[in-house]
Amino acid sequence: MKRLFITSFVVLVLAGACAPAEEPQSVEPQETSTATQTQSADDAPQTPDAASPTEPVSCADEIGQADAQVLVDQCIMMSPATHPPCNVANSCEMIRGEIKRGCGFGDTSGNPDFCAEYE
Repeated sequence: MKRLFITSFVVLVLAGACAPAEEPQSVEPQETSTATQTQSADDAPQTPDAASPTEPVSCADEIGQADAQVLVDQCIMMSPATHPPCNVANSCEMIRGEIKRGCGFGDTSGNPDFCAEYE
């Protein structure tokens, strides 16, 4: 009898876990007044061709592939991180920040000469 109760309980729990999720409720769009629909030229959305200042630029695009690779090599040499951001696709600011962090990490007496730029 006890085994039947436990088996029934397990079946009910598993069946409940397999039940389909509820459908999300749809949200009705709200009407906007004509005052908010009229936008000035300053409020108009930018075209996709316009560069956004918030979009990060890769270091290779910013300073060129060769110079970016020099930064990446320095970053890999100095970074104490297990997964450092040392990649030419990242921003130069991010790579330089990691070099600065690595150059200031621990005993700095044996640091390479390029660390002087990040003091």
